[in-house]
Formats: sequence, C-alpha cells, structure tokens
Amino acid sequence: MPDNGQEQKNGCSRRDFLGMALAATAGAVAANAAPLNAFAVEQGFIGDWSADGSHTVAVPDSAAGNGSGGGDATYRDHFAGAFPANDATPIPPRPVPASWDLECDIVVVGAGGGGLNAAARSAELGAKTICVESAGLQGGNAQSAGMCAILGGSRLQEERRFALPSYPFDAQKMTDWAMDEYHFAADPLLIHRIAEGGGKCIDWMADCGVQWRLGEVPVYVAPKNSTLDHHVLKMKDATDAMFSYGLRKGVDFRFQCPATALVQDGDGRVVGIYAKEGYEREISIHAKKAVILTAGGFCNNKALLDKYIPTAAMGCASSYLPLGETGECFRMGLGVSADVSGFNSSASFDGGVDWASEGGQWARFLYDGMTQLSRQPWLTIDRAGNRLRYMDSRVKKDGAAAIYALGDLATVQMTPPGHRSYIIFDSKFEDHLAGFAQEHCRKLISPDLEQIEKVPEHYRDWHHGVEDAIEADVLKKRDTLEELEADLGFGEGILVGAVEKWNECCRKGKDDFMYPMPEEWLHEVATPPFYGCRIGGNLYGTKAGLMINDRMQVVSTSGRVIPGLYAGWHTAGGACGENSYVGDVILGSLLGDVSLAFCGGYLCGTFANDAELD
Repeated sequence: MPDNGQEQKNGCSRRDFLGMALAATAGAVAANAAPLNAFAVEQGFIGDWSADGSHTVAVPDSAAGNGSGGGDATYRDHFAGAFPANDATPIPPRPVPASWDLECDIVVVGAGGGGLNAAARSAELGAKTICVESAGLQGGNAQSAGMCAILGGSRLQEERRFALPSYPFDAQKMTDWAMDEYHFAADPLLIHRIAEGGGKCIDWMADCGVQWRLGEVPVYVAPKNSTLDHHVLKMKDATDAMFSYGLRKGVDFRFQCPATALVQDGDGRVVGIYAKEGYEREISIHAKKAVILTAGGFCNNKALLDKYIPTAAMGCASSYLPLGETGECFRMGLGVSADVSGFNSSASFDGGVDWASEGGQWARFLYDGMTQLSRQPWLTIDRAGNRLRYMDSRVKKDGAAAIYALGDLATVQMTPPGHRSYIIFDSKFEDHLAGFAQEHCRKLISPDLEQIEKVPEHYRDWHHGVEDAIEADVLKKRDTLEELEADLGFGEGILVGAVEKWNECCRKGKDDFMYPMPEEWLHEVATPPFYGCRIGGNLYGTKAGLMINDRMQVVSTSGRVIPGLYAGWHTAGGACGENSYVGDVILGSLLGDVSLAFCGGYLCGTFANDAELD
C-alpha cells in the first residue's frame, strides 16, 4: 500500500469536481452544487472538493490486482489516504471549562434531516436550542435525497389505505415482520419505536409546514404496479421547510461550525460540546439538558469501515460524496465509552463503478451516466469468468419487490472472489438500453427528468459521464477481447471464454444460466470495440453506529445510559441489526433511509425534552 504521504496531483477539471461534489442518498439522483465554503477542509487537501484539482495518493491500475491487492488474492487493499478522513480513534471528551462561551438547554450536532427535526422539535417543546453544522448550509445529505418511504401510520397513508406488512397499520406486526427480515439480529424495542414514531413524525412535519404531496414529495412505499419515478430530488423542500420552522421557533443555527469534542463532567454526564466557529475560533457550548448527535455516519472514513463494516470496505467499489460522514460524531461517542451496534451493516446500491482502481476518487457523484450504464443487464461475470445473476427492477406484480433489486443486486456484485464484478458489452450497447426498460433509480438521465435543473449541467446528458469513464480508462475500451481481458486483469482465456459461452446463448435465443436473462436481453458481444468495467456495491449508508435505547439515549459499554447524550440515525446503529449487507428492510432501512433520519431527529428532540410522542 502506498504511504499516505506520497501524493500526486490528480489533475481533475472543475467540471469533474462539480460532478464529485454532490451527494445523493437512498433513491437520490442529484443535488445543487454546494457553495465553495460549505466544506470544513483545508484548501488543496483531500476533501477539498470545491478546488480545481486535489491531491490524492497513487494507486495501482486494475491489472495489478484484479480487484484484490492482498497476498492471498482474497481481500482488496484499501488506500485510506484517498479519503477525506481515515481515522478510527475515539475522540476523548474535554473537561468542563471554567466558563462557557454559549449557554443553551439542548445542542444539536448536525443540520441535516435528522438535526433539523431534532432542533425544531426541541425548540417547539420550549428548550433553548443551538444547532451547529460543519457545512455552510442546512439540509445535509437529506437536501439531495429522494425517496421518503414510510411503512405506515401517517394520515396521508391512511388516505391511500397502504401499510406494510399489511393494512391497517399495526406497529407490532411491522416489528415482527422487520425482525424476521433482520434474522432477529436487531433490537425489537428500537424497531417498534421506529414503527410507532414514523407516521407521527411525518404528520408532525406536515403540521410544521412540510407539503407532503404525492407525486411530488412521496411518503409511501410503492404499492403494486407502481414506480418510483417521482421519488427523486424532492427532500430539499422538506428540509427547507423544517429549517424555516426551526427558525420560527427560535433555534440558533450556527453554520461552518463543526463540533470537535464532547464535554463530560466529573459524574459522567455529557454537558456540552466544543466547536470551531468559522472553522477557526474554538468555542464551548453548555447544554443543560442534552447533546444530540445527528451528523451522520462514516461512509468515507475508510478506517472505520475496515473496523466496523468490513463487507462494505471490501465489496463497495464506490460511494456517493456527502457533505460530511467522516465519523466525528461516532468517534466522539466512542470517546465517552459508547457501545456500538449494527456491526457490519450497511446500505448499497448496485453498480458501483470502481474509479479508485484507476487512480480516481472512491467517493464521487452517485448518479451519472457511467453509474447508470453500469446498472443495466449486461453480461456480468466474476474474475473466474462465472456468470452472475442480474435482478430486474422492472415493475411487474409488486413494485416494492422491484425496489429490493436495487440493493440485493449490490450484494451479488460485492461478494464474488475479489469482491468485484465485471460488466462486458460491445459497441452496440446504446442500441439495447431502451429494451432493458429498467425502472426506479436505474433509468438513464434524460432531459425530461423531473427537476433536471438540480443535476449538474455536465451530467444532464448521460453520455458525458460515460465519456469521462472512458477517458479515465475506468470503462475500458479495447479493439479486441484479448486486450480487454488482459487490461482488466483476467487470467488468459477467462474473459474470452465467458464471452464465447454468452454469445452461444444469444445465438440460440435462450439463456441456459441458472438465472436466465429474458430473451429480449440476449445481445451478443461481437462487434468491436469492446467495453469492460469493474463494479461493486455503491455505498450510500452505514448502519453501524452508537448503541442507543428506544428513547434514543446513547448506551455505554457498561450497559448504562450515558447521561445527557442522544443520537439520531445515522450516527446511531442497530436499526438494521448485525451483518445486514444492504440494510434492508425496504432499500436501506425501515423508513427508506432519509425518513429514518427525519424520524430519529423527531424522537431525539422529543425524548431529550422528557416529552412523550404526540
């Protein structure tokens, strides 16, 4: 592994960095470009996504390891220096200062979907509330999210007569169903609290001014014969509304002010935080009632992934680029002896393009033309040439089942030998795309996409993302299959043989694979140039986190509550149990990921004020 100090200039253009500087969460498509002052990083260093170019470590080309750099050819070496943060060490608490710079009842760390709800709920219940945020704007990752899928219990879903696992909604039935899906690895009290609080949270947000309009801001899991076309680029409206509501209730929002440490008194109670105002001046904030941590997980902190979610560290070829999620909140919790739950649980989409194997960034724009191209039903093999299953996202009898394909296919792509899969196609690939007819988040970006103006201009034509990948040699374009085979790192004859067998099926018009492709998808790989790309999972959520009880209080390794400390998702773990590769139930979490954050913040604000749910 290269030394982290061995850096080289990446040479990316501003166009490339605009493409990488945007985040997306479950069901997301794109976001507005963040302002140049939105990221708390030193200019010119890893994480300075707004700059023209960035330093990165040297990584070997794909042929050097075929996706596996370990000596046993099983595990992939990870180049932690290519990430904004790679530190898994706990952040120790600080002692109580002689005097405080600011006083409040509750301080909320993070102004994303969860933090906005936690702050607004706390202020609504009468608490003097300060909310600190490392970025220069509100909304966090949720501002660019799409899908907000609640499983039941809200007024709007009652109007639709829809709930899971059955209508009418029953929190106990949903808990039983979810625990079965999680193989009984999760905390049933915590799952029941989500079931109980999810619908109440959505109703409360509506009362606060969020316009939950079906077809515009969806709040339900797709029923039968339905698609998620409208589940994109909509949550910014919700986060903006909750920010406005928090302001009206008196929340003191402080942007460009990342929290740096918890403050713990001699009795073990968390009584405040230290933060860097304007990224420079350190201030202390006294929280008389509680500190609420909501600033996300650790998607881009490779050291934390290696330690707590090894399947994601090995199998996920790429990640979206969030505003933060480098693990500081989690590490601050570890510093006060918080326990960890949700070990080895994460959420991924299919089709993660392995840019890092060719010297690019692992964390980058999620929804571009190359990502979408990689998610189509091409010939897909492992490094031994074995065919891999494709899972269809076309809506047939059950829309929810088709949604599952987006995450379940990620597991298929993450777990072969070497933790990488390979897609292969020829020069006629564009002729086949319409016939694949993939739905949900697999659709190619097109000019008629809803709210296309939120997609960076460069990526509004899906061809541009593909051209970028060819230029970077991430999507390898070769004149012969033998050249493609060698440059993707296959053993001699493996790729060529797999293509020959595939072409034979195509000529017969019937697939003989265990999981056969539909006849209309059988297209020979015969016309040069030939294309190949290594893919894995596309990590969008870490589900490991600080252990909490069903009142959102952080629990220590002694099994006791840490007084004064609360955590919302996705800082907290346990909502998916242990060893949940893609974080099901329902594409990433019980509530469609972004609304899990909304619900967690609402619950934190409620219980930190010693109130009951409405």
